[in-house]
Amino acid sequence: MKFLLNLFFIHFCYAGFSQSVDSLALTNFSDAVLELQNSEIFRNGSLAVSLKTVKEGKPVFALNQERSLPSASILKLVSTATVLSVLGGDYRFQTFLEYDGTISGDTLTGNIYIRGSGDPSLGSDRFKGYPIASELVKRWAEAVSKAGIRYIKGQVIGDASFFDRQSLADSWIWADLGNYYGAGVRGLNFNENQYKVKFKPGTEPGDPAAYLGIEPAISYLFFKNQVTTGEKGSGDQTVIYSDPLGNNVLLTGTVPLGFTTFSVKGSIPNPSEYIAFALKETLISFQIPVVGGNELSGTPIPLLSPRKILDEYKSPMLRELCLQTNLWSINLYADTFLKQIGKRLTGNSEYDASAKAMSDYWITRRADLRGFFIKDGSGLSPSGSVTVQNMTDILSAVSKETSFNDFYKSIAILGQTGTVRNLGKGTKASGNVRAKSGSIEGTRAYAGYVTSRSGELLSFAIIAHKYQPGSNRVVSEELVRLMALMAAL
Repeated sequence: MKFLLNLFFIHFCYAGFSQSVDSLALTNFSDAVLELQNSEIFRNGSLAVSLKTVKEGKPVFALNQERSLPSASILKLVSTATVLSVLGGDYRFQTFLEYDGTISGDTLTGNIYIRGSGDPSLGSDRFKGYPIASELVKRWAEAVSKAGIRYIKGQVIGDASFFDRQSLADSWIWADLGNYYGAGVRGLNFNENQYKVKFKPGTEPGDPAAYLGIEPAISYLFFKNQVTTGEKGSGDQTVIYSDPLGNNVLLTGTVPLGFTTFSVKGSIPNPSEYIAFALKETLISFQIPVVGGNELSGTPIPLLSPRKILDEYKSPMLRELCLQTNLWSINLYADTFLKQIGKRLTGNSEYDASAKAMSDYWITRRADLRGFFIKDGSGLSPSGSVTVQNMTDILSAVSKETSFNDFYKSIAILGQTGTVRNLGKGTKASGNVRAKSGSIEGTRAYAGYVTSRSGELLSFAIIAHKYQPGSNRVVSEELVRLMALMAAL
């Protein structure tokens, strides 16, 4: 009966779109979807598919379109679409170097502040023509020196008060938090809130891997190393456990045999504390002593006098940040965008409040968000879920926004760019599908746009959930095959 109902719905969709969708191609696509859904791979799982016209938002094909499933990283499309619509592609984050107190002669009796507005790209090396972390810290030290300050009776403070103090979503798992992709969001981020850990693998599998240190050096972090050597070609199998409120880090897992040194990326527990520490160290290297210590971000500091600005830094334009977010699936950027949306629309940057603000934004634009139960902006939370209908409704609705061109260009081209650059090569989908990929344990997903043979733009979303263990590669290949069949419509 379920199979017959699916066939009926497909027939209904085709009847309404015979002018823009090739009937044979639609039959081939629907057959492939149903064959995959009824395969042994999905004996205990679900396959959900939604395909709609962008111009009118009408369904072309749907299967399990109202089933709420983990979004994985396709949720980043919603976060980037929303922040571009709310703030515009020309928007730039600002970061200020400030001081309070008084300057008498060459002595500042007061504090130096680095005040953020949530810029996730501050100090990143992704953007040509913008200073990396070490260059920014040097620029700020030079600004202090240029102001005639040669001695500081006070503190260097990382001011992250722009956002709330909840840097991590409650639903993120502990095994993710210490790794670079689990970095929390602060009002003051730096160097994408990450560091590199260097190891020297042993000579045989199972040998201990020597810990060689981290870059940049962070003297107040304490590491316990339990990493061993894995088989040659096994890649990065490390898990970094750290307390986001503390300074102890446990290194576990394996690094592959055959490398002189092997680096993995971890997340800085408190980036605003680190940025204050780095600036203080640089000031001292400039022969500018700092009497006070570093102050933890978010702690209220009584002002000695109104702050004065020494330096103002502006980030790359928002469209460039969104491009990097979608091309390379950067969690920190997407979660920053979510908090920015919440603060701008409701004045509350907490995860739950921001998630509601983003949902409400698209509801007012007539997207069906029943089943849209998100926990963050990146899709890192395994308990957050969406329906494929949610996704295609939003993808269709965003086409009416003035920011659509920026958003569309931010999505990777299958077979050519970003995380999908190696997928679908030699198929009709290569170069004809813009897609964001997503994966989380037991889930593979793709969403984006495809242009039909008649030239009509279609929005699509596919989520494969709880397929048979060990079939990741097969599922990915099958989903790419479905996108190739979409491109033939």
